[in-house]
This record gives sequence, C-alpha cells and structure tokens, in this order.
Amino acid sequence: MTNQTNHFAPKFYEDKRFVFILWICVTLIFVIDSWVTNRLNNYLIFENTFRNLLHQQSFYAAYPDFHEDANHYGPIFSLIIAPFAALPNSIGLLFWNLFNCVFLFKAVQTLPVSQKDRLIFCYIAIPCLIESMLNQQFNAAAGALIILNYTQLNKSKGFFSAMFMVLGVFVKLYGIVGLAFFFFCKDKPRYILYSLFWALVFFTLPMLLSSPLFVTESYFDWFASLMEKNATNVSGVGIDMSIMGFFREIFRTQNLTNSICIAIGALMFLIPYINYKFYQKKRFQLLILSSALLFPVLFSTGAEDCTFIISIAGVGIWYVLEKNKLLKNILLPVLLITACDFPLLFFPEFSKSHRIMLSMLSFPYFLVWIRVLYNAYRYKAIFVEKEEHISTPMLA
Repeated sequence: MTNQTNHFAPKFYEDKRFVFILWICVTLIFVIDSWVTNRLNNYLIFENTFRNLLHQQSFYAAYPDFHEDANHYGPIFSLIIAPFAALPNSIGLLFWNLFNCVFLFKAVQTLPVSQKDRLIFCYIAIPCLIESMLNQQFNAAAGALIILNYTQLNKSKGFFSAMFMVLGVFVKLYGIVGLAFFFFCKDKPRYILYSLFWALVFFTLPMLLSSPLFVTESYFDWFASLMEKNATNVSGVGIDMSIMGFFREIFRTQNLTNSICIAIGALMFLIPYINYKFYQKKRFQLLILSSALLFPVLFSTGAEDCTFIISIAGVGIWYVLEKNKLLKNILLPVLLITACDFPLLFFPEFSKSHRIMLSMLSFPYFLVWIRVLYNAYRYKAIFVEKEEHISTPMLA
C-alpha cells in the first residue's frame, strides 16, 4: 500500500512570500496615492534635511518654499535620507517607503518565535503600515531599529545591536528604550564600549559633509525644536495622541504634566525587572521588548496615528505570547479598529474639535501595555518555566 502523508501544503496566506508581497502592495498603493494627490509634504521635509546639511542651514527652521511644517529628527537623519534625496522626488519617495516597509519586515523575521507567529504579527501590523506609508514616515524603520537592537543583542558580541540602539537615539530618541535590553546582554562592558563608539561615529559622521560647528549647534537646535513641539502639543494647539493626552482630556486638567506621567510610566515599566531569575528566558525578554515598543509612543506628546506602527510591533508580540484567548479576541479587534483611525475617517470635523476623539487612539495600546507588564510581572505563574529552545534566525 502507498503510505499516505498527513502533511498538507500550506495555504497561500500562510506563506511568508505572500505576506511580504502584501506589504509591498500596500506600500505601492499609497506611493501611487501620494503621486496622484501630489501629497509629498512629509517626504519633502525629510529630503530637504540633506540639502540643509550641505548648505549648513538649520535642520529645524521653516522652509515654506519647500514644504509645510518642520523637521524634528536628529542631524544623522540627513545622511539616512541622502540616497533618496539624490533622486527625483517621486522616485525618491517610492524607494523611501519601500525601504521602511522592507526594513521592518526583515526585522520581524529575526524575532525568536515561530514563522507562523511572525506571519500573525505581519497581518496585525497592516492597518498601522497603511498609516505609516500614507504619511511617508520613518516610524516603521524606527520600530525595526528597536527590534534589531534586541534580536542582535548577543550576536557579534553586541556590535550591531549597539549600532541599532544608538542610531535610534540619534534619529528619533525613541531608541533609548533599547537600554531596557541591557540586562539581557552577556558582555555588558563590551556593549558599553560599542555604544560609545557608535555614538562618536553618528555624532561626527554628518561633519564629513558639513562642519563640526554646524553639526554641534544642530544638536542644541534639535532639542529646542523637540521642546517647542512638546509645548505646542500639550497646550492644545497641536495633536497629542499619547496616553498622557488621553488622561488630560479625561480629567479635564493640564496639571497632569508630562514629567509626572513619564515618571509613573517609567516606574511601571521597571516593575517586571524584579523577576531577575527570568532574564535569560526568551518569553520574558520578548515581553520586555513588547513593553519597550509600546512605551515610547504611549508617553510621547509627539505621537501621531502614523507613529503607532512602532507600538503595533509590541502588540503583535503580546498577541502571540498571550495565554488568555478571550482577552486576545476582545482587545485585538478593538485595537485594530482604532488603528484604522476611524474617528478621523468617519467624523473628521467632530474629531478635530474634540481632542479626546484623537487621543483615545492610544487607550487600547495602553491596555495591551498594562497586560504585558502584568504577564512579565507574573511570569512564573503564567508561563511554563522550562521554555522550549527557540533559535533566533539570522537577518536575511
């Protein structure tokens, strides 16, 4: 008799290549949309930073002849955008969005989970990927830097992990959450030295195309621009989609300052670290990674709908680790509905005049973050102590 096999070919939507093509299609659709509507403003802000580097003009001033709004990224960003800025704007935008899309997708492939779990993550991220591609943002790459900071932590003795962490800090400051993984590092002194090395590299690199004085002054200008943007968002003039903005709107008070909220958030973030016995457990580390991806967006007044592509990475990790199926089936759909930015989509005028409609976007993410902290704190009771060995794939 012919032996029958129980193995069936995977369905097309379970194929990594299909999901990758789906991400690429999402990217291309919104690149074409930007071309058709001539809505390239964010990309024009970015590509103008390279021109400003060459001409030694302020990265953070207004340039109404080129674009609306202003840049808020660090000086090193002007070199990241350089290859794209050298192209015609329409072509540069195409490759810029593709870079962000592919970089995040590849970073996800390095997570120490099953391929099925990675695919689940990629499907969950699609609504936020749409927002990010629609707005031509760097946030997908910023999320990738945080993920790679963790997944490459003990490879090549931490050399590249330190690079991803420091680059994230020098571009957007969000990368500072990479310090959360320091306790999982096997060679801490070497990691510190590598971090100092990369800090020196990224600080001085723009000087090769400019001048030491201009670049040094630009860092002071950068922090000043971030402080100004923060003040604008908190005052009500700008849009504050952070959890801090949500609670300020709920309690109808401006006395709930950022410093108070961030201090409370930081203390909550640190609670799971009392479980020092589990520092080398993969699931525990992934919970901390999830928390680190959620925290900077939740506690940043600069958070926008397109910024949550960073946090959705944390949500994806929570989802594949979560043991409570009922909670997963309730919380994830609510989060994905808000991730589609339905208040602005269906009630644009009402949402703009009622700030809580915009800040409520952060609340489901906040609930996920609280659950992640709880799972990490109660790790011994929730997860089996003896984890299966999961090898971390290399970055393709």
